[in-house]
Amino acid sequence: MSDAPIRIGVSACLLGQEVRYDGGHKRDPFLVETFGRYVEWVHVCPEVEIGLGTPRDPIRLERAGRDVRLVNPKTGIDLTRKMRTYAARRLAALEDQDLCGYILKKDSPSCGLERVRVYDGQGVPSRNGRGLFADALLRRCPNLPVEEEGRLNDPRIRENFVERVFAYRRLRSLFAGRWTIGDLARFHTAHKLQLLSHSPKAYATLGRLVARAKGMPRDRVRAHYGAEFMKALSELRTPRRHASDQ
Repeated sequence: MSDAPIRIGVSACLLGQEVRYDGGHKRDPFLVETFGRYVEWVHVCPEVEIGLGTPRDPIRLERAGRDVRLVNPKTGIDLTRKMRTYAARRLAALEDQDLCGYILKKDSPSCGLERVRVYDGQGVPSRNGRGLFADALLRRCPNLPVEEEGRLNDPRIRENFVERVFAYRRLRSLFAGRWTIGDLARFHTAHKLQLLSHSPKAYATLGRLVARAKGMPRDRVRAHYGAEFMKALSELRTPRRHASDQ
């Protein structure tokens, strides 16, 4: 495994940077004082980086037919295209940072992962949205461990996220250079108990993939195994699964 630091993308306000619309921050003690001792943060604030000042008018998501727009409700300025263009460019640059995870600011119209307010034509909000930058992140990096800081207050979710970060790092290391089917088989065997504790079904599915990998295109094996491996680890461990492994 590489000696390079484990890099995690993070919403800049969570590190204490005063980039929020009100000029404040949302410093998270766990991220800064505990987790930050083991990783290198790559901080991002999409709203500042598209040119919005600090402090600034609040922005929000608004539904327009089937689409969701990012709007300044005070001025009516639509920032959707600007944010989507920025997100594509920024995420392409972040790929060179070899991120092993990402932590987003909850409830943000740019960074919120889930249950973000989306306003209808009458100004009534529904909590069924996702921030535009967060949506672009998930689409571009579907296997990357991603969470928002609010969910990390749950010890089980926090443990799962940290576990996935380190597992993703090992997976990336496996596929980073020249690898053989034997290397993949050894990787799969080394993670047997870990996979079983999350999803015995996924462990069996991955085993069948490894068994027939010699007859498959290498890129397809890498893509399929990586997606199923990270999907399996995203399932939270349960006492029943632990007991079935004994």
